[in-house]
Amino acid sequence: MKNITYLLFLACIGLCWLSCKDDVHIPEAKTGANLRIVLDPDHSTISSTAVATDFISWEAFSVNKDLDHVDIILSYKGQDHLLNRYSQADFNDGSVDGTITAADLAGWFNVAGFADGSRGGIFTIHPVVALNDGRVYPGYVHLANGDSLLNIGTGPLGNVNTGAFTVQKITAILCPPVDIAGSYLVVSAIGNSTDACCAGGTTISGNIVTLTPVPGSSSNYIVSDITGGLYFEWYDEYGILAPENSPGQFLYNCNEVTIVDTQEPFGTAVQGEGLSDAAAGTITYTWANGYGDTATVTLQKQ
Repeated sequence: MKNITYLLFLACIGLCWLSCKDDVHIPEAKTGANLRIVLDPDHSTISSTAVATDFISWEAFSVNKDLDHVDIILSYKGQDHLLNRYSQADFNDGSVDGTITAADLAGWFNVAGFADGSRGGIFTIHPVVALNDGRVYPGYVHLANGDSLLNIGTGPLGNVNTGAFTVQKITAILCPPVDIAGSYLVVSAIGNSTDACCAGGTTISGNIVTLTPVPGSSSNYIVSDITGGLYFEWYDEYGILAPENSPGQFLYNCNEVTIVDTQEPFGTAVQGEGLSDAAAGTITYTWANGYGDTATVTLQKQ
């Protein structure tokens, strides 16, 4: 009997607590943007020796049902070309697609050599997704004065797919491969750091950088130190104990180098490009990271 009385007492306490408790408002969860871009493995680049018939084929997928619009953009050396703008209705069957020819690239970016194969180029295909509630991906979320966060991460390698969103895909008009592997002397690495440790411009020289082919690739090279020694100069107090602590990757094509799939040790993507002079044995390129550090590096083959 005591047990029954005790249980009834607990039940009454519980009812009183519920009746006095304020209603808790739980906001409805919002879904983000889902957009994946895929290149056809058989048509992911254009060969400079077959520009008349070769083409790039891409497809974009989304399961969102709240799309305002999706822009698919092609970029080359800071220039953007809108491939197409799509609405929710275009994705109701799940995907959209398109093709790109060398003649298209020549016209869009005003480079005649793309059309006849005398010029190569590296291009990126990337999306901008706007949802019905006004959110845009990729975009920045304001946290505080001078502090924002990109709402789509750059992934472990900088330029690759992240979860349900493709940040960008790299494609190209590819020239016949040239072997640029070997050891290079840093003639100069001239850069500026945004960190308080390293105010003012910095110039260093004399380091050795090695370029090693990526297994299975004739155009991609692992760079032992993408910064040319600047990270070792600037950030030893943060754990950069050797130049090899900041490696990267080049895509080499038609005397041009493009930094691809590279993340610096503190988590941001490294981007940049430059030119190779085969006769002189030099490579000169610029790079920038997500913190605003920038530099120009000149390498001389040994």
